[in-house]
Amino acid sequence: MVVRRYLLDTHLVYWWMTADGRLGKATQHLIENADIVVSTASVWEMVLKNGKGKLPLPQGSLSEQLEAQGFALLPILPRHIDVARSLAFVHADPFDRLMIAQAHDERLTLLTCDTAILGLGLDGVEKG
Repeated sequence: MVVRRYLLDTHLVYWWMTADGRLGKATQHLIENADIVVSTASVWEMVLKNGKGKLPLPQGSLSEQLEAQGFALLPILPRHIDVARSLAFVHADPFDRLMIAQAHDERLTLLTCDTAILGLGLDGVEKG
């Protein structure tokens, strides 16, 4: 059996880290049993929101905490920027656009609850 590889959208990463009830049982099960990748863009996004007082975060290195959960961290590569630039649709959030590009380039399935992303009807994007 081939284990699917998923790139988690930032809100799913945060909900996982904080055991938030919005992360449903089916998504929890999927995360526990799949190969999970987290973009460094998500780490950056959470740190920026934390700096604005909008998102409480645990002390210490988020990257190390995510890796301790068994998640692989995906760096932002120049080719990801090129893919983001070439996307044919408009999406206002630069973090989302980058993660869509990363998922496409790395052949990952982007898992999200973001209605704006889901509304694009893209291949390789699933509701989490």
